[in-house]
Amino acid sequence: MEEALYSELGFFNTDNVRSSEKGDFLTSPEVSKYFGVVIRSWIDSKNFHENIVEFGSGTGSLIEQIGLKNITAVELSSTARKVIHNKGILSVKSYEDLNILSADLVYGNEILDNIPCSIGVYRENDWYEKVVDISKDDFSYAYQPIRDEQLNWINLNKIEPNKIYEVELQTNIDNLIANLVSRFQPKSFLFFDYGYEQKNRKKRKYKSLLRTYKKHHLSVDPIDDPGNVDITYDINFSAVKENLKALGYNVSLKQQREFLLENGFNDIYDDLKNQYTSLEGIERLKINSELNGLKAILDSNGLGGFYCLVAEKI
Repeated sequence: MEEALYSELGFFNTDNVRSSEKGDFLTSPEVSKYFGVVIRSWIDSKNFHENIVEFGSGTGSLIEQIGLKNITAVELSSTARKVIHNKGILSVKSYEDLNILSADLVYGNEILDNIPCSIGVYRENDWYEKVVDISKDDFSYAYQPIRDEQLNWINLNKIEPNKIYEVELQTNIDNLIANLVSRFQPKSFLFFDYGYEQKNRKKRKYKSLLRTYKKHHLSVDPIDDPGNVDITYDINFSAVKENLKALGYNVSLKQQREFLLENGFNDIYDDLKNQYTSLEGIERLKINSELNGLKAILDSNGLGGFYCLVAEKI
């Protein structure tokens, strides 16, 4: 997964910017320019104005919307970093390149799902890892005894053995967050992403929650077109929450919709609605487009149904 996404031939290191209408997927900042405005309102309420770090910045659209000069973008894709640099936004390839000692806030929108995971499978009364066999001319799947770190993650998060479902093992997410806490002691984390709580996994009628996207549509198996498709998966937010709690944070989980409504969404919507009724022609169509964007990021059956995780240092 890491090679297929981030290597020199990886999905995010081509000449194309992936998060755009002409690309492969859209996230909330591309759908509505007010997504970042709401986040800015939340940031202001917390007085977080020193050393803010955004992970997975893409084109930098969310940073532009938030409108603060002290946000540093961490973006692995060289293509996206060029776009960010041209916008005058400070960016680095890795958090290890950050020249700060502490951070008020670390946040990311739809970044956790692109942190490479491994796959656990329960078969023959034991846990195995689903791996990619690279010994032949074509990629294929194989199974190997599970590594200790992955098995410890399963046990820590009380994942019950189930022969029906594969398990996306999020050890890399846990390790990244632990490293960030050790290095910068962030006062708060803020993440938006699609996912689930562990108690609800059985309600999801899919054997695997790992999938690929290309040109805004579900695509092929990950090994069928590596480097040319986005590989993503639903985040087990229960595991992320427990990891952060163990690191000394109070953690709350809510829908993106709830976060938006708590932080000024209605004021923005009502203001645009008033403008809409007083305008005509092209200007009215523009406002209508902005209203539709707001509805899209609030829709509980779409982007509004994503999870929002807020973690605050105790």
